[in-house]
Amino acid sequence: MLDNENTAEHGTVNRKETKAAKPAKKKVSGQKKASGQKKASGQKDVSGQRKASGQKKTVKKASARKAMPNDKVRSKQEMESRMDRREAERARRREERLKKVRRQKIIMAVSGAVILVCVAVIILFCLSPVKLQMNLSKGARCAAKADYESAERAYGRAIELNDTSVKAYRGMADVLMAQDKISEAENTVYTGWQKTQDELLLRYYCTLVLNEAVAQINAKNCSLDTVDKCVQVLELDASNEDALSLMHTCYERLFKVTGEEDTCTLFFDANAQQDTCSYQQYDQLLRRIFAVYQANPSEELKGILTQYAVIDMPQVRISMPHVVQYVSALTDINSALSDARITETLACLARAQEIEDYFAKAFEEFGQGNYDYARELIAEDTYQQIRDQFIAEDSGYWKGSIYIPVNQEQLVLNREEDKVTFSFLEAEDYEDSKGIITIWGSKQEDDGIQRSVVSYEPAGETGVEYTIQYLYSNVKINGSYVPQMNYRFDTKITTEEGTTTNAVGDWGGEHEFEIDY
Repeated sequence: MLDNENTAEHGTVNRKETKAAKPAKKKVSGQKKASGQKKASGQKDVSGQRKASGQKKTVKKASARKAMPNDKVRSKQEMESRMDRREAERARRREERLKKVRRQKIIMAVSGAVILVCVAVIILFCLSPVKLQMNLSKGARCAAKADYESAERAYGRAIELNDTSVKAYRGMADVLMAQDKISEAENTVYTGWQKTQDELLLRYYCTLVLNEAVAQINAKNCSLDTVDKCVQVLELDASNEDALSLMHTCYERLFKVTGEEDTCTLFFDANAQQDTCSYQQYDQLLRRIFAVYQANPSEELKGILTQYAVIDMPQVRISMPHVVQYVSALTDINSALSDARITETLACLARAQEIEDYFAKAFEEFGQGNYDYARELIAEDTYQQIRDQFIAEDSGYWKGSIYIPVNQEQLVLNREEDKVTFSFLEAEDYEDSKGIITIWGSKQEDDGIQRSVVSYEPAGETGVEYTIQYLYSNVKINGSYVPQMNYRFDTKITTEEGTTTNAVGDWGGEHEFEIDY
C-alpha cells in the first residue's frame, strides 16, 4: 500500500504513467507499495510494476477518501479565517467611522457654540437699545470732561439710532449750550419735541428761547427778533405767562416815547424804492399773533394784539409801499376784534390813499414837465375843497397848515390822545424823492376872491420850485393894468447866493408877460 502521507502529498498518479507500468493486479489491503520509491515530479515510474486497474481505482478512491476530509477542514478553516479577518476589518472600519462621526459631531457642536457666542456678541453690540445706551453714556462722560466735540458725536449717533430719545436731544442741547451755540441748541430741542411730543422737551425749549429774549432785553438790544422769540413760545403754549409778560416788555422797549424820541421809524425806508426797513417782519409777527389769538382767544392775547396793531407813538413813519399791506393786516384783525382804535386808524389810512390817488395824475404830468396841467388842477372843485378845508382848519384826517406837502413815498401817522391823522414828509426828510406837490392852504384873497395855488418841487432839481396860481390880479393890457382872473407861473431858483424868481403873468393868456425879481 501507498504511504498515506505521500498519497496525500502527491495526489493521484498520472494515468499515462500507470498504464505504462502495468502493475500486478494484486491488492493487499493496508500494505505499503513494495517498491517504496517515490517518483520524482515529471519522471516515469521505474519500478516496472503495473498496478491493475482495479487496484488503481481502489487506491485512488482510498486516497480521495483520506484527502477529502483534510481539504474540507483546511478550506473551512481558511474560510473561517477569512471571515474573521473580514469581520475584524468591518469592525475596525465601523469603529473608525464612529470615531469620525463623533469627531464631526464634536467639531460641529463646538463650531455651533462659537458661532452662537459670536452672533450673540454681535447682536448684543448691534442692538439699537444697547448701542443707544452706550452712546448716551459716552456723551455724558465726554460732556463731564468738557470734551464737547466727542460728546456731540456720541449724542448725534444716539439720535441717529433712535430719533425719539428724549435723553439724546436733551444731552445734545446741553452740550451745545455749554459752547454758547444757543440757536443750535434751540433747534435741537425743538426738533426733539416735534419727534417725541415730550412735554419736558417743550418746556425746555420754551425756557431756552425766553432766556435768550431776556438776555437781549437786558443788553438793551430789544428788537423785533426778540418779539419773534416770544411769539414762538406763544405759538406752542398760548398761556405761557412768561411769554405774555415779555411781549408787553418788548413793546415798551421798542415803542417807548422819550423826550428825545417820539417817532417810530421801524417801518420807514429812507429810500422807498429799497425795502430796507423792518415792516415785512413786523407784518408777519402781527399776523402770527393774530393766528395765536384766533386759536386761543383770551383777553390777555387780545390786549397784546391790539397793542402791536396800533403803535401808540406821536409819529409813526411808514413808507407808502407798505401802507397797502398794513391796511390789509388791520382789516383782517379788526374783523375779529372790532376795536375802535383800529377802526379809526383804518379810516385815516383810507383817506390818505384817496389823496394819493387824486394827486397821482398831477405827479405824472409834472414829472414829464407838463405844467400846463396845473391850470386844470387848481381850478377843480376837489382841489379847491381841499384848500378850503385847510384854511378852515377842518381837514379831517389830513394834518397840515398853510403849506401842505404831498408825496408818493412817505406817510406819517400822527397820534394825539385818541385822535389819529396823517401827513406827508417834506423832501428834505428822506432820500430819492420823486417830487413834492405843495397845497397852499392859507387865506389869501384879492378883492374878495381866494387864490388857488399849487407848487411843485421836481426830483433831481435841487433848489427849484414851480408855483402856479389862479388869482385875481392886474394884467397889463395895452400898457395899462387891468385886474382880472388869470394864471401866473413862477419859477423860483434858490442857491447859496440867494433866490431869484421869473414870473409869467396871464400865463397861457393873450396878454402874457414876464418879470424877474
